[in-house]
Amino acid sequence: MTAYFEINNLSVGFHTFEAIRPVLHIEHLAIQRGETYGLVGESGAGKTVLALTILGLLPKPASIIHSGEIWLDGQDLLKKSDQEMLTRYRGKRIAMIFQDPMSTLNPVFTVGEQISRVIETQKGLKGGATTQKALEMLEVVKLPDARRMLKKYPHELSGGQRQRVIIAMALACGAEFLIADEPTRNLDVTIQAGILKLMAELQQEFKMSVLFIANNVGLVNVVCKNAGILYQGKLVENGPSQQVIHSARHPYTQTLISAIPRDKSEKLKFASLAIKPEAPGGCPYYSRCPLAGQVCTLSEPPLEFVDGEQQAACFMAQRRDS
Repeated sequence: MTAYFEINNLSVGFHTFEAIRPVLHIEHLAIQRGETYGLVGESGAGKTVLALTILGLLPKPASIIHSGEIWLDGQDLLKKSDQEMLTRYRGKRIAMIFQDPMSTLNPVFTVGEQISRVIETQKGLKGGATTQKALEMLEVVKLPDARRMLKKYPHELSGGQRQRVIIAMALACGAEFLIADEPTRNLDVTIQAGILKLMAELQQEFKMSVLFIANNVGLVNVVCKNAGILYQGKLVENGPSQQVIHSARHPYTQTLISAIPRDKSEKLKFASLAIKPEAPGGCPYYSRCPLAGQVCTLSEPPLEFVDGEQQAACFMAQRRDS
């Protein structure tokens, strides 16, 4: 079965003073219609670069897409022109929730003005119709006294309220594929729970497909059906989220999970500092891996099935399975 959203052999790099530096290489990633897929990795792993690549928003000519395909409902987005992406895809079919709503919202315009402008641009509505649609979207994201919220400026709202406004803007034009780039990163735990619950409800109500980007393994375990672990721009583990989190096979995934304390009395566990030299041409995680062997220095492990639908790019995990 062909996936609703699919990435094949995507390779992205950036121009530097020395040469073009590769930052992202994804052989395959698939999201079914109506599914929430979690993408986890530390800062600098390439998560946001992937999101901007999907939307066609990478800065040019600083970035370069070497190869690959990004399919959305049978259409290769990488073959679309900038104008086509602007008029037919961004907002209308694909929307993105950014991790910092304060920098996303314009401080000199009210919430109502900003949502209305999005609706005018994408839906072609005018006047009172845009205001009414904006009001409806604020009610959809469960903001109290939505009519009063329309007249407020971003700095007058709390962090959780601003994030709900961003979600309202993303959904205002009926987007069917949503990219959520660490949408709860700057919120406290209580507000995080409310935003995650809201997103789960809206995903079911609007039947959206969601790419949920996070650096917190626990969040993905709660809201996502499937999950992928990104390390240095490459998927090192992939599969059903419950299986990936509770039966992690790649050492990097195991390290991420072990860093999460289970209760207040448990001390945080930190990965040991690299004591091995890099292995050019070998596994990119070799210098940090406690399980690394000689085979890991010879070539880079491919992403292969190790347990049912679970995949891992690790020679040691693949050996244990064989």
